[in-house]
Amino acid sequence: MYNFRITIRRLLKDRAFLLVNVFGLVIGISSFFILFIYVSNEKSFDKHIAGHENIYRVISTAGISKDSPWARSLGIVHSASSEIPEVELATQFVHCPVGTIKIDDDSFYQNDILWVNDAFIEMFEVKSKVGDLSELEQPNTVFISEDFARRHYGSLNPVGQIIKFEAGQYKNDIGDYEIRGIVKNAHSKTHLKYELLASQKGNMQRSFEKTIPNLKRLWAYHYFKLQKGASPELVAKRIAAFWDKSSLKQEGGPKEWDFSLFPLDDIHLKSDFRFELRESSSKINISLFIIVSFIILLVSLLNFTNLTVAKLIKRSKELGLKKSIGANQWQIIRQVLTEALIVCVLSIGISLLFVQSANPFVNQLFDIEFKIFFNEPAIYWSILAVIGVSLTVTALFVAVFFLRRNSTIDILAQRNNFSGSYLLKSLLVGQVAIVVVLASGTFLVNKQIDFVLNKPLGFDKENIVVLHMKDLRKDSGTFTKELKNQSQVTEVGMAYQYFGYPTQKLELEGFGIEGTAELVAANYDYLKTMNIKLIENWINPTADTIRGMVINNHLYKRLMEKHSSIEELNSYLQTQPMKRWEAYYRAIKIIGVVEDFNYNSAHETIGDFVFSLDEARNRARFAHIRLNEGGLHAGMDAIKRVWSEYFPNQEMDYFFMDEKVAQQYKAETTLVRILFAFSSISILISIIGISALALFISQQRTKEIGIRKVNGAKISEILTMLNKDFVKWVAIAFVIACPVAWYAMNKWLENFAYKTSLSWWIFALAGLLALGIALLTVSFQSWKAATRNPVEALRYE
Repeated sequence: MYNFRITIRRLLKDRAFLLVNVFGLVIGISSFFILFIYVSNEKSFDKHIAGHENIYRVISTAGISKDSPWARSLGIVHSASSEIPEVELATQFVHCPVGTIKIDDDSFYQNDILWVNDAFIEMFEVKSKVGDLSELEQPNTVFISEDFARRHYGSLNPVGQIIKFEAGQYKNDIGDYEIRGIVKNAHSKTHLKYELLASQKGNMQRSFEKTIPNLKRLWAYHYFKLQKGASPELVAKRIAAFWDKSSLKQEGGPKEWDFSLFPLDDIHLKSDFRFELRESSSKINISLFIIVSFIILLVSLLNFTNLTVAKLIKRSKELGLKKSIGANQWQIIRQVLTEALIVCVLSIGISLLFVQSANPFVNQLFDIEFKIFFNEPAIYWSILAVIGVSLTVTALFVAVFFLRRNSTIDILAQRNNFSGSYLLKSLLVGQVAIVVVLASGTFLVNKQIDFVLNKPLGFDKENIVVLHMKDLRKDSGTFTKELKNQSQVTEVGMAYQYFGYPTQKLELEGFGIEGTAELVAANYDYLKTMNIKLIENWINPTADTIRGMVINNHLYKRLMEKHSSIEELNSYLQTQPMKRWEAYYRAIKIIGVVEDFNYNSAHETIGDFVFSLDEARNRARFAHIRLNEGGLHAGMDAIKRVWSEYFPNQEMDYFFMDEKVAQQYKAETTLVRILFAFSSISILISIIGISALALFISQQRTKEIGIRKVNGAKISEILTMLNKDFVKWVAIAFVIACPVAWYAMNKWLENFAYKTSLSWWIFALAGLLALGIALLTVSFQSWKAATRNPVEALRYE
């Protein structure tokens, strides 16, 4: 206890050193904790489910499709599960991301409605708070989440109340459901989200028993829990064999389908399929975050080592005196380690408090879901790792570079000169190299994001408001006409999808070529609203209803390689037998060709695309409204006024197209923010470390500087002498960092189909930034040493 009090007094004696050291460690460890804990949380999704390692999502993809697969799969998958002995448990469910429900006289939109069976409850361990979950096997029953119950019923008991399902994703007027209980909220770290769990029996029974299993439509989600040790590849082959023997294979639609099983553990981080149940983190480079977190920690520990070294050199007489009166090497190391341990523990404690208090700010700044779970071991392992690495680095320096290589007499006489040590040079080179890599990475990510956001998309996303028209039973024509009468509205178009929303698929076999095209059902005004340019136009402007197919230039070129003219192609189309489900989309001839455009994002190349134009009511799912430039607020007021007139009992659900397009690059935007923030932190820590190293080296060369000044050396000459070594070390760091940065950035750019160039100026700018930081930091310490009175350095010589 006595030694502990002495250690505390020794630390408090030099408060400036303690504050600088703790500050450097706190910002470094806090940054490490934020990134490392976030990554740990992301990697632990769905791991709380018993047997999670044996649960798989079944994926079915049309064999000719080159597009991203869907998270949903063919209904026949569930029928096949009973014939596969390796399947221990199978569940099939339908997810409605946004539906319309009615409680009493209140009708409103509701997110995350699931129609489930008892296997879903068992597989995903849904827990009941009120009621018996077996009642979901009764027709037209529903369980609500805790949040839903609190929001709509408060302290009242909702059991026995009626919820009317007015509209689901693909079905209207589903009917009344009785609340039979309350389930606990979905776990915060699962890809499953639900607020209402409804029974598949009753009003939806025909859909699950007759419709879904007998159509080539991807409407339902299918999950298998396999027996321990069972091969998912073998199960996929058994599903394919079941499909090959089924009569459904020979019916309309693709005949060849590929089946695969996707591990539950990988869904959150590796699945980027269409119609994901929850936005995944597949586009967020988790590995890069891990690397950045350890780089920040490394910079912080290097800084800690630099400051510790500088402090030990100042105390060399004290340590030498202790060694001369009998203290062995271990006792000296233990004293230094005790001080280092106290500093580390204090820094870690402050870091945890800071990270906890900064939780909301971190979530808002980086647009991530960050939360500390103190019951998980990852936090405590990371704390032990930080302490272990800090103490190990300190012990190695004291034992190897300070005590073993210097005699007691050298230490007491202060003849030990560390200013030329390769260790210190390596520390500086390492810190500067890290700054160069992080800075160049930040510059490139910014350049790429600017490139994809400003790249011509083939349509105009600005000043577009999109309304979600959930009730397709009403005629949208009068609503559209009234909107067009508003002075703030330029154009109004209707479509079944918006840009970025999963499309329908159209087989191109009937066109005489292989493959599938993405298909969007819309009206002609939609093309005008989005400013999609026609490069070939065979539309009859006098027609009352414009009906036909408009294809993109990519598909047009492919078709012209097969057919010599558009007339020949249209004649060919009329001779082809159409399957029942295709007839609605291609009963009419091709009437136009548009310029190629990016429907999804720059992550994907441009493929074949078809607009099926008509004025049918189902095109009116999303109303696209172009407003006058500068008239956003007035335009929104006008839209809300018209909406309330035509849909008085419905909440207006809308978004802006430019924001929706930007969301496609959310992962990259998050990466930009994180790289910029933590690069700045790394630079700040490096400034502290380089400053400490410059101070240390100038102290080591105090007598040399004094002698040079006595002999007539100018301050500028001394500054040049002290700075030139640092410039050389920065140059070495730059040479080391450039290949590393180039390789890392080149690999990252592979995620994009359309990418910016890896310009030389990115590395040059990062190098100049590192050089500027080093010179400014070093010059300040060098100037202090050069302007010091030489008498103070030489008075005892």
